[in-house]
Amino acid sequence: MSQGSNEQPGDKEHDFQIFVNSRPRKVAGPKISFGEVLQLAGFDTNSQDLGLYDVEWVHGNRAGSLTPGQSVELENGMRFDAGKSNRS
Repeated sequence: MSQGSNEQPGDKEHDFQIFVNSRPRKVAGPKISFGEVLQLAGFDTNSQDLGLYDVEWVHGNRAGSLTPGQSVELENGMRFDAGKSNRS
């Protein structure tokens, strides 16, 4: 008999402890998007060109960047740096 759930074992949402611009944040997973990181960093991106912002992340030996529309799987302790781009 089915439980009515399509979730896979690794898909469950739970809180992750991350850091955004060095400030601790607790967020629900399993992923976080470019826009969500900017909101956590305190940027009001309504009617803004998201291309004007940069989001970079690091966790252990892994690192990357996010662009508008992208997201990344969360892991406890991830660090995100978000800010306005210095590109013109």
